[in-house]
Amino acid sequence: MDITSKLILFTITLVSLLFVGNADPIHVVNRDFKPDLLNFCKKTSNPTLCENTIQSHFFKHFDPSEALKVEVDATLAQTQKAMAIINDLYKKSDISKSLKDSLDICKEQYGLILDAIKQTSDAIAARNWVEARSQFGSIISSQQACSDSFEGIQNEFTFATDSKAIFDLGGNCLDMIVDLEKSEPQIDLPMTESPPSPFDNVIGPVS
Repeated sequence: MDITSKLILFTITLVSLLFVGNADPIHVVNRDFKPDLLNFCKKTSNPTLCENTIQSHFFKHFDPSEALKVEVDATLAQTQKAMAIINDLYKKSDISKSLKDSLDICKEQYGLILDAIKQTSDAIAARNWVEARSQFGSIISSQQACSDSFEGIQNEFTFATDSKAIFDLGGNCLDMIVDLEKSEPQIDLPMTESPPSPFDNVIGPVS
């Protein structure tokens, strides 16, 4: 390499260093939320599922109530998937009576789950953790009722894995709700008053 080439190379290198030195600082995404996520998920029944479901939704600051919403949405999606499988099974021409009876139960129970998820979402938005806990408790019960209906015909329970996923996600949601209920003061909501009874002022047995 001659002297001219060396000077050109030196000049290019110097200019590059000056440019880097004067460039705007690179903004790196803050992922400090990871320890908060791990600490939050370890309080659930299935921490690995919790982490895998939630971690892609946070890039800066971790918010427990937002994490709960993500897990609730995942439970909703899984329930809708199971409902689609049930509807496809109904279309089979060789469906047995025992399978149809179980599908009838599961379709009813999963319909209740969808309704309860809607009620839970409303309760979470209002930060009414008592109501949210009550609604998600019913979700676990409905999932179990569906699973129990396949006792004796487990070989026909083709969506057992999807049903188990609903149970695992729902269990995590319930754990999160309980944790949030403990960490936040519960808002005292007004009690719904019952209408007056014509027997309120009656003393003794009513004949």
